[in-house]
Parts: sequence; structure tokens; C-alpha cells
Amino acid sequence: KVWGAHSLSDDVPIYWNLGSLQLWSKSIADELWLTYQYGDLKQSDNYTRDDQLPETPAWNRWSLKQSLHKVQLQPAFPDLPIVVKPEYPFRVIQNVHTKMYVRIPVWVQVLFKKTVITELPSVVLSKTWFGNFVEGELCYWISTAARKQIEPDLFRPFLCICPIEISNSSEEELLVEKICLRVGRLSLYNYQGQLWGSETKIIYHGRDRVSNIEVSRKAPSEVSKAERMASSRDESKVGFAAKTFASLKDLPGIGFLIGKE
Repeated sequence: KVWGAHSLSDDVPIYWNLGSLQLWSKSIADELWLTYQYGDLKQSDNYTRDDQLPETPAWNRWSLKQSLHKVQLQPAFPDLPIVVKPEYPFRVIQNVHTKMYVRIPVWVQVLFKKTVITELPSVVLSKTWFGNFVEGELCYWISTAARKQIEPDLFRPFLCICPIEISNSSEEELLVEKICLRVGRLSLYNYQGQLWGSETKIIYHGRDRVSNIEVSRKAPSEVSKAERMASSRDESKVGFAAKTFASLKDLPGIGFLIGKE
């Protein structure tokens, strides 16, 4: 069990390996001590041990009101939208809707009681610009499979399954090469050890028009009994309009490959 409360002993560090993040935590009197580094994502094995400290760890310290006996790890979506590049682009013809699933690497929040002490990416993603020079936004960038069906992956608890429903209401074919997913509006759920994000529904109206986007406030229908783990960063209205699709030639930048599924 990665997410939730973990007991701490005085001056005995606990180790977590989530994605490429290697995190150590210990308590000394009324202080929480944390240190971390990033390793090779391919060697991530998600276990707990106390003998892997760097030779000269750079500890970060927080003074608390009382002695610390437990620390809590909680998943959170990244603090910027994610531009998702499907491994294989696909087309949605007129008046057709389709559903796909992508895996998004989460951030790791460290909490004392209900206070977030700090948060760290499980995978460090490259940044890119979505839009043009007049209108646009800074985003993270990933390349991943966009599947019609998806299975739980309990060996990579740092990845969250996000369902996306796309409807093409325009009079043109939609080529899906890049999707801007506003993860800040998604809530996080846990179903039998697998993280899920809220479902996003996108209605495409044409190349020169914004899309209508609606984010569900409930667990995805595939896991309707899932436990709510974290609320969205952005509690704005569930419905909004924004540019969502772009072709490869529209966006420069190099992304971080999180692996083929």
C-alpha cells in the first residue's frame, strides 16, 4: 500500500520508489525530514526499505507542533495541463464519438495530518507551449498509448487512468495528434489499488473553434464504487470551452516518454 498513512520511527528513514522519484522520510523529535532524488524510470520497483540513502543526502526539515509518528502520501495531478501525444494518431469522422484511456503520472503529496508539507512529481516531465504566440498556455508533455480498452496496472501505482470521450460535431474529420488535458480540474479515485481520474468529455466544433469540455464530478462509470482520493486543484465550473486539439506541426517541444503500454 503506497497511498495513505505510514508509521515513522525516530531517525529511521522510510524509502519509497514511485516512478523515477526516490523519496526518504524520517522523524527527529518534532521535525519531519525528507530527501529525494530521481533515478531511472525503468528500474522503478515500488518497495519500502531503509538502506538506500545517498552518501550525502540533502535533507529538508519541517518543524511541527508535536512529535511525528505518521506521515501520509497522497496522489495529486500535475500543476499544469498535460499535452498528450498518442503513440498512433487516429481520426474521428463527423457525428461520431469515441472513448479512449490515457495514463498520466501523478505527483506525490506528503501530508502531516491534513496539511500538505510538500509535493513532488513522480516523473519529471518536459514542458511545452499549447496554442499560438497570442493565445496559449504552458503545459507538460507526454507521449503514451491512447487505448480503447485498458487494464489496471498495480505495478505502477504512480500512473492514473484518465478516460476521455471525444465527440466530433463538426462537418470535418478530426485528426487527433495532440490533446490538451486540463488535469487540474480532475479528481482522483482509487479502485482496488488502481488510480483513476474523472472522465473528461470533449465536443469538437471545428479547427478554428474552441471545444466544449465537461468534467465529471463522479468516479468514472467503469469504477463507480471507487474511493475518492483527492479533489481537483481547480474547483471551477464543470463545463468550459477551450482549444483542445492540435496537430504535430502546431507545437514544438520534446516530451518525456513514459513507456509503451
